[in-house]
Amino acid sequence: MQEAARHLLGTHDFSAFQSAGSPAATPVRTLRQVSVSPGPASTFALPQESSRLRFWSLEFESQSFLYRQVRRMTAVLVAVGLGALTPAQVKVILDSQDPLGKYQSHVAPAYGLFLKSVLYEGPGWEVTVTAPAQVAGGLPA
Repeated sequence: MQEAARHLLGTHDFSAFQSAGSPAATPVRTLRQVSVSPGPASTFALPQESSRLRFWSLEFESQSFLYRQVRRMTAVLVAVGLGALTPAQVKVILDSQDPLGKYQSHVAPAYGLFLKSVLYEGPGWEVTVTAPAQVAGGLPA
């Protein structure tokens, strides 16, 4: 999953990861940071569920995101973790710029996703948004 996430780093046309009809003036965004790491068990899961599930923390940092971009990137990275996609296919999806493609049309559910922080920098009030996702499931390490 980490290898696949590296394909998303940098400045790209993220059309493949936005919802169709997005009001954004341009789909070009710069993903400054993305991390995938094992996360702690959720306090919202029952103990018997926590013992059989693996939790993952996904964090994305950018000045701005497209509508549903984080949820779609999360779904694609989870597909890699489940073995449905390879890391190389993530690059192909990104380059396709097709929001209606087979895999990128999947959207991670909103629960488990939250805004972690907003950073303001410098006199221009540059905003950096960090949007982590916690994913539970039988994902390999």
